[in-house]
Amino acid sequence: MSGATGALWMPFTSAGGSRPPVVVAGDGNYVVTDDGTRLLDATAGGVACVILGHGRTEIADAVAEQLRTLEYHCLFGYSHPRARELAEAVADRTPGDLNHVFFTNSGSEAVETAMKMARGYWRRVGRGSKTGFVSLHRGYHGMNFGGISVGGLTENRTGFGPLLEGCTQVPAHDIDALERELAYRDPSTIAAVIMEPVQAAGGVYPPPEDYLCQVRAMCDRKDVLLVLDEVVCGFGRLGHWFGGHRYGVVPDIMTAAKGLTSAYVPMGAAIAGNRVHDVFVDSEGSIELMHGYTYSGHPAACVAGLKVIEIIEREGLVDQSRLTGRYLQDRIGTLGSLPVVAEVRGEGMLAAVELAGDNPASLVAEAQQRIQSAGVLVRAQADHLGIYPPFTFTAADVDRVVDTAGAVLEELS
Repeated sequence: MSGATGALWMPFTSAGGSRPPVVVAGDGNYVVTDDGTRLLDATAGGVACVILGHGRTEIADAVAEQLRTLEYHCLFGYSHPRARELAEAVADRTPGDLNHVFFTNSGSEAVETAMKMARGYWRRVGRGSKTGFVSLHRGYHGMNFGGISVGGLTENRTGFGPLLEGCTQVPAHDIDALERELAYRDPSTIAAVIMEPVQAAGGVYPPPEDYLCQVRAMCDRKDVLLVLDEVVCGFGRLGHWFGGHRYGVVPDIMTAAKGLTSAYVPMGAAIAGNRVHDVFVDSEGSIELMHGYTYSGHPAACVAGLKVIEIIEREGLVDQSRLTGRYLQDRIGTLGSLPVVAEVRGEGMLAAVELAGDNPASLVAEAQQRIQSAGVLVRAQADHLGIYPPFTFTAADVDRVVDTAGAVLEELS
């Protein structure tokens, strides 16, 4: 087999590069690689997924028990108890009237589902010309064709030919630019505006404090739906159950994944408010939304989600995320004075350290490797180091991450 990984074609990884590290175990806030190295995981599984930390045996036990009872049943016309229970548990914790949960297998599928819901809604109310989407530069909305069409990261869009028509992006967090785009394209052609509460993969960019409220008001005035992509921000990452709570906004549709099951089993969801959902309801029993996935609402994933919510509430992890997040932002801010650091950004348990210089990507890669050699795992991404720990991180864990990163960045300055 050619390539560093043999038969395995890895996502977002050079097949012809050097052999990537192999993680073989996880325990609490640490992971272990195949050479026995123990790393403090400040990435929550690499991409902000494992919000409860590694090795939660009670989740594994609950999933195993469910698999012994019922391993699978398609939800196309049938249901099972755990799917209904998880949908109710999620709906009870979402902002406003986001009461209708459509399960998917990933955040990318959740975005695709939300886009279909938005288009389908306008067709159901007799305004089928509203098919377009407006999103933000730097936004990340998954890797399906819909997601990269509304995504604002150029590197994810190139190389795949024509994308979905009717999708445009405007500068992030510029309310005037958004209003100009809606006026230019004519709201009668726009199904929805879609954005993250805090841009995560694009570099951890929090919005101005009143930005999302202004977007919500603008969507109402223009009669355009608002979709909040909460795949990263949801389930406590910003110190609140959802980013909508943090910024005081109720979208028409919201996406979730990652923290929904703490990544113990793949799962996502698109969650609709009453306005969107109710126009689909047909008392005659027809299929109103011809959409779904083979594993939508898989029993094992649903049980994992229920157990995650139970643990979050039992251990007070939303509150802990808020408190630890404040400490993380205070400590990470101290790195901003280093000559090699261009900017430090963050909100809650999300932080980015952007590096300066003629070749910041090379510098980021070098810094990440040195930090990892010192026993801490952070993410190297484009021009910045990403830090998004599990909610089980302590102040001492934060100190170790920041002190380690600070020592490396001082050497590189």
